[in-house]
Amino acid sequence: MKLYTEEQLKQMLSKTDKFTPLHIDHIMNELTPIELPSDEEIWEAEPIESGSDFDLGVMNGFRKGAKWMRDKIQGGNK
Repeated sequence: MKLYTEEQLKQMLSKTDKFTPLHIDHIMNELTPIELPSDEEIWEAEPIESGSDFDLGVMNGFRKGAKWMRDKIQGGNK
């Protein structure tokens, strides 16, 4: 699956010569964007709440993995 930014989508539509900026804005308003989580939302979504060293390692791994995936979706090697 490929994901494109809003700006890339607008560029693609404008290159077709079938859409004016007003048409593009109307189309964009009809689409439902994918919302990526903030750092705080990732922190709150951690699946385990315990005090053992193992559980803390799992939570840290979950947080790192979620942030890594979000950053990749947003544009690459952050």
